[in-house]
Amino acid sequence: MSKYFDPSKIPGLMSTVMKAFPTTIELVVFSVFFSLLLGILFVTLALSGNRIPKGIYGVYIAFMRGMPTLILIFILYFVAPIYLKKAGISTDSWSKNVFIIATLSLSSGAAMGEMIRSAFLSVDRIQWDAAYSIGMGRLAAFRRVIFPQMFGVAIPTLGNNIVSIFKSTSLAFSIGAVDIFGQAKLISGRLYGLNRAELYIGVALIYWVICLILEQVTKWAEKLYTKGRVGQVVS
Repeated sequence: MSKYFDPSKIPGLMSTVMKAFPTTIELVVFSVFFSLLLGILFVTLALSGNRIPKGIYGVYIAFMRGMPTLILIFILYFVAPIYLKKAGISTDSWSKNVFIIATLSLSSGAAMGEMIRSAFLSVDRIQWDAAYSIGMGRLAAFRRVIFPQMFGVAIPTLGNNIVSIFKSTSLAFSIGAVDIFGQAKLISGRLYGLNRAELYIGVALIYWVICLILEQVTKWAEKLYTKGRVGQVVS
């Protein structure tokens, strides 16, 4: 095997790295799902009008904004199990992916919460009043009038958050989880450092292409969803 840079090896190395792509997709899908749930939960608290829930939401946002994702991974993987075991909960059989999903859900939940809050506040109060005036209840008004407008506003930010979560999965290797980057680290070890440049250039290309695809899908979804909806509000 040549010790010099050989671009012809990049496609083959990329193909091997992509064997871990299903794991990365699993991490992204579950992290997006649970971070959205957290975002909804905390926004509900923030918009409740009660000062204590608002304070809890503010602390959560501030903490997650200042917490490096890698450190949070280490806290959940190395520290949390110690206290869970004292509480009678053993994490010995848990997959490493569980800790990565928990980390990405917690760290991204703040971004998702701010996305939902901003989208909610972007809908003028008059839309609620108009919905009530035609006999809708609060739930029906939210489902049929407010949420469709919120979702259109949130699509670009949601796409950005998904891209951010996808890129953050590259930290999974730090605890031995085998995502795309974890697979690359294993390959690098088996090659004893040879073709490392080709390998990591290939990995960079994989991340770049997938991020481009996600960005294009977001733009397409926004265009498709908002087409014909401009100006369609309750009046």
